[in-house]
Amino acid sequence: MRTMLIAALTACCTTTALAQEHMRSQGGTAPADAKLVTENELVQVFRMSVPARATTPMHDISPRVVVWLSDAHFVDYFVDGTRKEEIRKAGDAEWVPARRHAGENLSDRPMEFIAIVVRAASSAGGHAPAHR
Repeated sequence: MRTMLIAALTACCTTTALAQEHMRSQGGTAPADAKLVTENELVQVFRMSVPARATTPMHDISPRVVVWLSDAHFVDYFVDGTRKEEIRKAGDAEWVPARRHAGENLSDRPMEFIAIVVRAASSAGGHAPAHR
């Protein structure tokens, strides 16, 4: 798994516009600083950065694995009016389910992370990754 992640992260970057256009075509919105790193029939890998003290508008996200590249202190706002303050450390990894939310970076530093979006099984030929 680590080898696959390193390979995905070292692939060459494409333009921000490509990432934004793809995410819009999937029904979501993309922050101005989302970059598509690589993609194949199984996953899409995005590098995301939210500037210090910035907010993101309400948007939909698909299920994903998030690997934090920086420490982060942020608030997620949900459509039902609830909010959840979160803290992450560089190196943390987590599964994030599909949801609609807005965000706010509470830090004086940008928060940066990798989002690994798993494509639907039907588009990957129905094969699930093997567990090792």
